[in-house]
Formats: sequence, C-alpha cells, structure tokens
Amino acid sequence: MRTIVVTGHSSGIGKAITQLLLTSGFTVLGLARTGIANQPDLIQYEIDLSDINSTEKMSKHLASEHKISGIICNAGAGDIGSLENFSASQINASISLNLTSPLVLVRQILPMLKQQPRSDLIFIGSESALKGARYGSLYSAAKFGLRGAAQALREECANSNCHVGIVHPGMVRSDFFNKQDFEPGENDANAISSEDVATAVLSMISAADNAVIEEITLKPLKHVVKKKSREN
Repeated sequence: MRTIVVTGHSSGIGKAITQLLLTSGFTVLGLARTGIANQPDLIQYEIDLSDINSTEKMSKHLASEHKISGIICNAGAGDIGSLENFSASQINASISLNLTSPLVLVRQILPMLKQQPRSDLIFIGSESALKGARYGSLYSAAKFGLRGAAQALREECANSNCHVGIVHPGMVRSDFFNKQDFEPGENDANAISSEDVATAVLSMISAADNAVIEEITLKPLKHVVKKKSREN
C-alpha cells in the first residue's frame, strides 16, 4: 500500500484527490489548515503551509515517521488583481504559499522518493502557468515558477523511478471563486470539476513505470466567465 502526501486536502481539488486516492487503496497523509470530519482512514495534519518554518518542520516529521512514495502539491490561493493593489507583504505571502512552500516540502522528502521502487511527485499548476492573463501577474508568477520547478525536477529524477508531473486545470467549479468577483458561466461546459482534476492525477500515478506523464492540461469545453452580481 503506497503512502501519498496531499497538501490542501480538506477542500476543493485537494479533497477530491484525497477521496479518490483513498477509494483506490492508497494511504493518504493530508496537510491543511483544517481537517475533514469523520475520516478515520485519513491521516491528517493541521498546518498553515504559508508558514515556511512550519512547513519545513512538518516535512522533516513526515520523512521521519512515514515511508512516503508520493507527494501531490495542491495547496494554494488564487490572488487575482492588479499588481499595484497588492502590498509587499501580500506579494510575499502569495509567493510563499503558491511556490516556496511546495518546494520546501518536497526538498526534505525528495531523497526518500528517489529511493522507492516507484514514486510520484505531482504539482497542481494552472492555465496561468501556460499564459499570463489580465490581473493574473502575481498568480502567474508563482505558477510559472512551479511549472519550471516541475520540469527541472523531472530531469533531476530521471535516473530514479520518481515520476514528476504537473496538472494545469482551467476554470474549476470550486470554492476558488468564493473570494473572486467573477466565476465560470452556469453551463456545465463552462467549467471542469474537482473530480476531473483528481482523475488526471490518478492517471499520472497509475502510469507505467517506464512512462512519465509530464503535463496534463484540462480546460472547459467552452470558456465563459461572468461577473458576480452584487448580491453574491
């Protein structure tokens, strides 16, 4: 039974990934600010992953207490807006959570992954890692960096059986948009689901040992964005 770390496991894409892995027979170590109730088969750790010192301590603890064969770096926040409207501390916090934190977490556990008969390291990227868009400079900066890190780590791990990949979701109908002033259109074709992303992650983990799925991009069939009404 393989043991997989999932960050941001308690909601949205992370929760869907966690549930799919559990039903597929994996042991899951979930890392998030809050846990999931009534999940006795899930090992949960409460942590603020934007706190780099705490993230480093947690990675050391996980490496010492568990035989880990996979990491799925999902935790993040969608900081959308004009760059000049973010303070210096907000910029630092956003980059810390979306880019620095997953690298700090992986750093400590990567030697263990390289020693396993089969291991997987998967980042959850974004369409914003492929092309910058209006008001997305801060978010794209982090996601472009994450994509570059995934590509570099793929080459670094080529001599071991550690499979490194990244999934780029388009608009996902999830709580990502709770703090935004826009959201996908109402039609089913205007957004993908968290479960769609989870299925893509499982396909990466299930790939043959001699094959690596480096990148998957999932987009809605029809790209429609609408402004939220003031009542929302």
